[in-house]
Amino acid sequence: MTHKLFYDDSYICESEGKIVSVIEKDGKFEIVLDETSFYPEGGGQPCDLGTINDIPVEYVYEKGDVIYHVMSIKPNGDTAKCKVDFLRRQDNIQQHTGEHLLSAAFFKLYNGVNCGFHMGDDYLTIDIDMEEVTPDMIKKIEDEANKYVYANVETKTYFMSKPEAEKLPLRKAIKAEGKIRIVQLGDVDYSACCGTHVVRTGEVGIIKILKTEKHKGMTRVYFKCGKRAFEEYTKEHNIITELQKILSIDEENILNKVKSNKEEISTLKKIVSDYKKNEAKIEADKLKNEKNDGVIFKHYEDGDFSFIEEIYDGIKDENAIIILTSGVDNRILFAQNGGSTVECGKIFKQNIKNYNGRGGGNAKRAQAAFSSKDDLFKFAEFLKKID
Repeated sequence: MTHKLFYDDSYICESEGKIVSVIEKDGKFEIVLDETSFYPEGGGQPCDLGTINDIPVEYVYEKGDVIYHVMSIKPNGDTAKCKVDFLRRQDNIQQHTGEHLLSAAFFKLYNGVNCGFHMGDDYLTIDIDMEEVTPDMIKKIEDEANKYVYANVETKTYFMSKPEAEKLPLRKAIKAEGKIRIVQLGDVDYSACCGTHVVRTGEVGIIKILKTEKHKGMTRVYFKCGKRAFEEYTKEHNIITELQKILSIDEENILNKVKSNKEEISTLKKIVSDYKKNEAKIEADKLKNEKNDGVIFKHYEDGDFSFIEEIYDGIKDENAIIILTSGVDNRILFAQNGGSTVECGKIFKQNIKNYNGRGGGNAKRAQAAFSSKDDLFKFAEFLKKID
């Protein structure tokens, strides 16, 4: 059995223990100590990282009552000087306690039960057994959770039997057996939990919900707490500040300005689209008179593939082999109206890899893209020579 110093003090990050055993497994060394300040992965919380005798600890897990510290290098001697990454520990403490408070707010206001918890490096999620969570509900839940933070109530942890624990006002049924560790946050929340937590809820700092989405008949809630939430605010504040400079407008009017610009862009795109369609029609009419031995070939250095497709719509019924290429996209369109025995897709399948291209099609039409303009031109010349 490993004595868990992090249960004595959530913030303990340096300790000294005795090396009980070293197990060599899969090219790694799993170190067992008589006591440790390293929290093992569990309860949705990632493990602590750090060093033992200045050697990196890569992973920590618990099996039974024993904690294993996974390392690539075997530490020397019988004594282990443990140094846990404090910033990682502090982050895990803030996020995990924040999850308890947020879950408590869901339960109190809407009887929503947390059915899943994920704590990743980039984001945190909880899965609440509610199909519909409105923006107004999120605002109320977020306010309630942060009230718990500002109340700065004390965290208490203790072990008790399952029957004793089930007499507490738990927000979630206990699945574990044996001795149950209870984490109590004032009178706000009682939960069975093996994780590390703050001493008082004020240490969480802030809880910010980022977004929600439907997930397997429930609602998945993305959120951040503490320093992570502060860094998120800083990032978004910097974006808003930059937008103010770019748009030469104050913060309150950014949304209106963006909406106005979006409408203007939409109008301009429509005008450009109509112009391109007209230009493509004119170009298609010209190509009808430029057949050379039953082949219509044209390269458009400044035309993208959508422009080429517009032209093709105007000449697709011509009794000719059609080869149109785009210099913008390094793409080609190869087609015939059904009056030829040329099988476009088959030709592409058999030859295109020789020209570093990717694409395909059916008997009447095929298209492809190339890694370089030189390959595009070589393939186009190859197609022009096909009978």
